[in-house]
Amino acid sequence: MRERSSSPLGAQNHDRSIKSTGVEEDWRLANVIVLRDLDHASSRVQIQVLELIRTRRAFSHKAVHAAPKHFIVIVLKSSMGLPLHSFLNDHLFLSHYHDPNDGYANLEEGSDWIEDDRASMNSVVHRTARAADFRFAGILLGHVDLLRLAGLRQKVSISAEVEEYMHNVVTFLRLHRAVSGGVTPRATKAMGLLVKCLASLHGLDFVAPSLVALAARKIYYHRLEMVSAPNERSMQYGSDPGAVAALLQVFVPESVVEEVIGRVEAPL
Repeated sequence: MRERSSSPLGAQNHDRSIKSTGVEEDWRLANVIVLRDLDHASSRVQIQVLELIRTRRAFSHKAVHAAPKHFIVIVLKSSMGLPLHSFLNDHLFLSHYHDPNDGYANLEEGSDWIEDDRASMNSVVHRTARAADFRFAGILLGHVDLLRLAGLRQKVSISAEVEEYMHNVVTFLRLHRAVSGGVTPRATKAMGLLVKCLASLHGLDFVAPSLVALAARKIYYHRLEMVSAPNERSMQYGSDPGAVAALLQVFVPESVVEEVIGRVEAPL
């Protein structure tokens, strides 16, 4: 029977190869993975990201690398960019849109370039070091804090009226004439989980209707798929194609969600 090559000579050769390169490869996955411009990647790359989210494993030519216990994937993309793979998009838990008009205060403060008007203002107004330290002071959540928030989430209750309100919001989104898809069972499940998480973050043991509206914005902004004019349902009954196309131009996922939230009556 052949023995495994675990002799000291093999170990010496391995050490020699490491010393020759000077760098030892570390294939451990980080707790936070930030992916920028993923919409420009090929479908094969997006499917690999989907497998990483679903199975929490990354495959390489040499081995299979498992993700840590606390693991999150953040995708950064432009609102005017290409759509992601539909299955990958559905597995992204929530989304947040940052308006460029709001600025990038933290980046501008730490960068070397300053606009002319800000430069003239800074020549008169000087910030103290203490104020700068307070501005960039981060809020750290440790392992104990995460366990505590998870425990609080399990104690959050949802009344029958709020459950009905959530169901109506999902139904109105699914039946909206400008929506062709995106209101999936996974999205509905994610919405039910997010409202409980938001309640625990706000120090509540119940779900308020305002949290349902906030969760709908975070869950469906990136999931909703807009219908094209030829596939709009009223075209089956002889609607004018030009009028339908003009009507659908005003609809985007954000406006559809806001319209539904405004139309569905919230419980008192």
